[in-house]
Amino acid sequence: MKRTPSRLLASLFLGGWLCACASVPKSSATPREPVATRLQRAVDHAWAKKLDLAHAEIDGVLEEEPLSRSAWIVRACLFLQAGKLDAAARVVERLRELAPGDPEPRVLAALIDQRRLQPKGSWLDAMRQAWFDAGRPSFHHHDDRTELVPEMQNVVAIVWARTEDVEDRFIAMLTGSVSEAQEQWMMDHLSGLRNPVLRLAAFEYFHRSIGPRVVAQARKRGRDLLRPEMVALASRSDHSDLPLLLLLGETSEQAPLTQDELRELERIAELPQYRATRMAGLGDSAQWRLESQGVRYPDWPFYWAAMGTRLLHGPRQLLSRLEVTKERLTPEERLRLGHALWKLGGHFREGSTTWEVWKGSELMEQGAQLKGDEAGRAWAAAEVKRDEHAVMTFDQFRFELWPLPTFQREWVEASLYDEQRLAESFLAP
Repeated sequence: MKRTPSRLLASLFLGGWLCACASVPKSSATPREPVATRLQRAVDHAWAKKLDLAHAEIDGVLEEEPLSRSAWIVRACLFLQAGKLDAAARVVERLRELAPGDPEPRVLAALIDQRRLQPKGSWLDAMRQAWFDAGRPSFHHHDDRTELVPEMQNVVAIVWARTEDVEDRFIAMLTGSVSEAQEQWMMDHLSGLRNPVLRLAAFEYFHRSIGPRVVAQARKRGRDLLRPEMVALASRSDHSDLPLLLLLGETSEQAPLTQDELRELERIAELPQYRATRMAGLGDSAQWRLESQGVRYPDWPFYWAAMGTRLLHGPRQLLSRLEVTKERLTPEERLRLGHALWKLGGHFREGSTTWEVWKGSELMEQGAQLKGDEAGRAWAAAEVKRDEHAVMTFDQFRFELWPLPTFQREWVEASLYDEQRLAESFLAP
């Protein structure tokens, strides 16, 4: 059968196209990964103290983008971590040429000077002094620079894949997000939480309202399973953290305080301490457990696991409910509530975290205002302002951006020991 001219032309075109394709040699080159991906891997190697691998990644990045300030910052930190201060100084000079107005070269140059003065000294002290010497600059940039934050490990996934130990799994839960199925598993195995501190933390954990409503409602089962034990414990406790959680934990933030709640707040405020545990011990325990299950770096999960045991939900609820209560009180009730808040806030300020001290100051300020103590209100207001400034300084310094593992470990240890003292040490003298 004869082909039509159009079909003949189409056949010739298709045959020529296939031949042409067959004659083109296939490329053997693998597409290069984006620079940001390789830079992230270099940062992760730096945090893992795999300096040779980090340098190799930076070599590749700088070959392709020799003006990458982020890559040069990582290189300077690699040399600093290795104690190669002359090499680090040469990199910093290169950074100054690339970006004379950036704060990082100033801080790194000052840090090199501090390490020369005290090569065996504290990295944390050296970095703090370097930041002061550089003029206490902010590291919040609004350009296209790649931020040098390490890839966070999925602590929950790592620990849950390695062990069925209930306490290890629960500590991992305190560091990040978990699934509804994992929460249900924990509720089914609460008997495996033998440590009293972790049982308290679990009781507070199941007060969380984050996530879909059906998930938040399902956590009531966990609270109900633990409540009889918690009520018995609170009845003989000298600490106010658990009684406050039992009093306010399941109440609405929009509900004014009732007469019964006011009386119970007065009783709770008379207890001698807010809590018995210290962050440092909690962090050490979390570190020992998580590292034994393969969690390596960065060190921040140890901090968040410790924070998860602090029973902060009660004070949050109290601060929220005060806003809808204050204008409804009689003069006598204002005085009673004011005294309770002043005492409770003072106990709360005895904590070592910036949040505890800050919110304790706020409670004392509101208490002084309610009881008409102007001198006390002025003092507490000044403390609130100072506490806010300390938190803002933390945010301004952005410690997490520096791929210096020894400095980071010292920072986390200092935060666990006394975060408030650490924050205040970065305030202007």
